[in-house]
Amino acid sequence: MKKTIETVAIIGTGNMGMPMAINLAKAGFQVRAFDIVLEKLTPLIEYGVIACCSHQDALESAELVLTMLPTGTEVSDVYQNHVIASASRDAVLIDSSTIDLKTAVEIHTLAIENGYRMLDAPVSGGTAGAQSGNLTFMVGGESESLQSVTQVLQAMAGKIVHCGKSGMGQAAKMCNNLMLGIQMVSVAEGFRLAQAVGLSEQTLYDVALNSSGNCAALTAFNPIAGLLPDTPASRDFQPGFSNDLMLKDMKLAIAAAKANSVPLDLAHRASALYQQFSEHGHGSMDFSAIFNLYDIDKDDCGK
Repeated sequence: MKKTIETVAIIGTGNMGMPMAINLAKAGFQVRAFDIVLEKLTPLIEYGVIACCSHQDALESAELVLTMLPTGTEVSDVYQNHVIASASRDAVLIDSSTIDLKTAVEIHTLAIENGYRMLDAPVSGGTAGAQSGNLTFMVGGESESLQSVTQVLQAMAGKIVHCGKSGMGQAAKMCNNLMLGIQMVSVAEGFRLAQAVGLSEQTLYDVALNSSGNCAALTAFNPIAGLLPDTPASRDFQPGFSNDLMLKDMKLAIAAAKANSVPLDLAHRASALYQQFSEHGHGSMDFSAIFNLYDIDKDDCGK
């Protein structure tokens, strides 16, 4: 009979990890959390999350270990120097960070060699999805391992997609965000052109929504302030998903393409625009604020 998971360790309680920990606690799991910035743990205590003082403390008695960290460097460090050394061999390991495919596969191999079951499970939905418990989990690894942790993921998820073998969760996230990043630039340019020729923003939105221009960049991340009530543009571009995070993901896709001899012409151009926006000091804004790059230096923004 499949063992019911009761205790979850979360390592990394930033903008994504914090609400994920809260939703797990609300669902009745005992959550043990650790972050190297200890102050990030304080808001979790009122939800019943156990704030731990070290990786080892968080991993104690955990039946599932979930990591949500900034880059592959941190993920490698945490697994090589802490998780593999301290987690119970019966624990299932899940990395929900967005990292490069090579590191994801290397960490999975390390875990398997040390007797663990492991999944790569990056997410889509941003901070809003994390807060509402409506994230999409893109999972790579053995289906049996996924089945054993589905009850845990459901406390944070609106959708769980098994993408295939180890690393394919990261591959799916990488390809999806590559498309979103390019779409966002196309939507920004479409609305800039509409403004220039005198077409109303509402009219363009209505047309694109019901025709071939429709996409998530148009609806969920529309860059026109006030056009839609729940977009980052209508909140002064406060990030659900920052420009610098999009730039990071574009670079991951470009690196994977180079390793596999795949030309990505649009990815390079879009990545250069996100890079330029970051260099102007706007990396912490939502990535949909790329629309504003065209006001900063029109000579550099593509013709």
